[in-house]
Amino acid sequence: MFDRRQFLSAAGGATVAAGAPLLPRQAQAAPRGSGGNGAPIDRHALVSRHNVVRTSADQEWPLQVGNGSFAFNADITGLQTFTPFNTLANWAWYTAPPPPGQKPSDFQGEVWDTHGRPVRYWIPNDTQTALSDWMRMYPQLISLARTGLRLVTRDGWDATSKDLTDCHQELDLWTGTLDSRFQVDGEPVRVRTCCHPDFDAVAVTVESPLVDAGRLSVLVDFPFVDTLAKRAVYVGDWDHPDAHRTSLARRSGRRADITHTLSGLHDLTYHTGVRWSAGAELNAPAGGPLTITSARYGAGSTWVDVTARLRDKVAGDSVFATVDADLVGTETGAGDVLEVVYRLGDDVRRERVATGAELRIGRLAEEHRYTLTGGEHGRLEFVVLFSPDTARSLPRPDSVFAAGARHWPRHWKSGGAVDLSGSTDSRWFELERRIVLSQYLEAVNDAGSFPTQESGLVLRTWWGKAQMEMYWWHAAHWALWNRWDILDRSVTIYQRLLASSRKRAAAQGYKGAKWPKMIGPDLRQSPGETNVLLIWQQPHPMFLAELDYRAHPTRQTLEKWREVLFATADFLASYAFWDEPTKRYILGPPLQVMSENADSKTAMNPTFELSYWRMGLRIAQTWRERLGLDRDSDWDKVLHGLAELPVEDGVYVLYEGVPDMWTKYNFDHPGPAVVYGWLPGDGVDMDTFLRTAHKVFAEWQVDRWSWDFPMIAMTAARIGEPEQALHWLLYPGGADNIDDAGYGDTHGYPYLPDNGGLLYAIAFMCAGWDGAPDRHAPGFPDDGTWTVRWENLSPAL
Repeated sequence: MFDRRQFLSAAGGATVAAGAPLLPRQAQAAPRGSGGNGAPIDRHALVSRHNVVRTSADQEWPLQVGNGSFAFNADITGLQTFTPFNTLANWAWYTAPPPPGQKPSDFQGEVWDTHGRPVRYWIPNDTQTALSDWMRMYPQLISLARTGLRLVTRDGWDATSKDLTDCHQELDLWTGTLDSRFQVDGEPVRVRTCCHPDFDAVAVTVESPLVDAGRLSVLVDFPFVDTLAKRAVYVGDWDHPDAHRTSLARRSGRRADITHTLSGLHDLTYHTGVRWSAGAELNAPAGGPLTITSARYGAGSTWVDVTARLRDKVAGDSVFATVDADLVGTETGAGDVLEVVYRLGDDVRRERVATGAELRIGRLAEEHRYTLTGGEHGRLEFVVLFSPDTARSLPRPDSVFAAGARHWPRHWKSGGAVDLSGSTDSRWFELERRIVLSQYLEAVNDAGSFPTQESGLVLRTWWGKAQMEMYWWHAAHWALWNRWDILDRSVTIYQRLLASSRKRAAAQGYKGAKWPKMIGPDLRQSPGETNVLLIWQQPHPMFLAELDYRAHPTRQTLEKWREVLFATADFLASYAFWDEPTKRYILGPPLQVMSENADSKTAMNPTFELSYWRMGLRIAQTWRERLGLDRDSDWDKVLHGLAELPVEDGVYVLYEGVPDMWTKYNFDHPGPAVVYGWLPGDGVDMDTFLRTAHKVFAEWQVDRWSWDFPMIAMTAARIGEPEQALHWLLYPGGADNIDDAGYGDTHGYPYLPDNGGLLYAIAFMCAGWDGAPDRHAPGFPDDGTWTVRWENLSPAL
């Protein structure tokens, strides 16, 4: 802890100047090599003590293997046997045809008055609802295929998850390998799963007596896409087999290529290469007529014969139906099952389906399902590789595992590390667990070249589109953890967006580049009131560029960001409106504030955005000076003339004139409390801020949005209250509690900004920030209960 006088001294006085850094540039650097004491951290021990272990199935959240732009999501079997988890790649996008006779250039949006001039915004209007819906929905991310086991019990039934016993699954974080063990009828099954670090390929080895007994095979099943769901836990659609097509081309040796095409605006075609071990064979989908041999419904000693009813449901040599009273013709019970024996061509099948589940059997159910059977000596190995183009060669399964075993230790040994094991505070293990698992999840989900959706590569949210206001939370932690090779893959998004962002700004009468909020791979802004009126993503490039320069203070870095930063600054300055009656530059209306809970047509001068605007313009001017250029006079006019941060009753508020601030609007992101925490405090009065921070600590409803917790933790650390920072990072009753796999479940689905925010906050608390106290790990309590060893972290702004 440090006292109030030290706090104000570190901040540079009672008010942080809008036009200068908090400290001279020379004082902002901190040793990057190590912040710990004694020997280097044993990174293998650090990572491995947080391996994920499961002994039962989780129907909602999978375990993952992946490489940052591709992820395979697995159930308790190590594959997608009983739960249709997703196989996602950041290149696999589908677009259905637009409404007849319409195209994106036809969209008119709405014209809103903006300080006395008409400005057209891409806000849905009553006359183009179908077109705006289509523009929001497409392109959308698809699941490539479901790869799972078909397990047959001793009495000939297809096994269900209830037939599995002695389940033990472990995700080895050090090697990125998932090891799943279980038994069926007392027979052991072991499945090892790994992803190639450089190719979108998953390798699997299966060991079991069931292989030689012919009771274990592998299914690779290709779905259509659930086009209507903006959020889909299971992205695949198996109910419309006629909406897509697959074909099998056999190659030399033990490999084949499957081509999958989804008809749309531009047909999406991708290729799946399969390579397998000796003794196995890949079979095309089963065909032939469907014959229901027998069917009964019930449990125990009470059964009803429903053979005739099921035969009546056969259409197109298939049955697609929910197991309910309508199907079985009798009252249903929660523990009852439907047992069906049927013949499809020459194959005899037996299936059990629980009440409420879907019965899908017959030709259409297997139209896109390929089966890998056989093996030798109780072992079956295979690789499934996905690609937009036909793969010229396929790696062997053992080479994929070897590549993963080389890649992941290198990853863990690079960049930063934090070891809390010497602490006596009982919370150390949980905090360290969250740190390690967040690093794994970010490397699997957020390490590609295109900004990921908020749910990473786990499931689909907002049809898979990236939210650019969240890009900072996905990306900035790579900078403080010194994994620049990863950050550099995606940060080029600003160069890719620059031309369209200039057009967007010009179309609304502004200079520079206006960055979009919600985009797909076509880089087109999605319509929507919040999408086009949210503004807090605009200064993000300044923040990321400054982190880059501090790590790489070279002319090359200055030139790398120059065009993006200057275009951004031009927009920031031209967007601010000179309000003659009050003699100040103001932001909005219209705009939407960070917390997305304001009336867009009336909200103006939000606290967070005003401070961030100042920070962005300050950094842009500093960039000009580093390049030997004069300061931009237009930028300075806005920087020094921008409205003061709004204050009511002695504390900062969400935005100027907000009604009933602390009773109706104290929820969602607490922007007023993070302008001197996450942000470095441009335009902040310290007395007012301290009152604001403590009021937020006491009264804010913070259990709705996950990245709020690390965001508030940074505020607590920066104002000298490290115990409060830990409280927020380990919030005991809020939605930030992170599950066994490392996911934060705030929105009802895994939310990766939570993990990225945690990593940034931890580096902040370990390596410090501009003006931090001159002591080791200044964001942690200095009372002897925490032993914080860290390596290769960089301080925050």
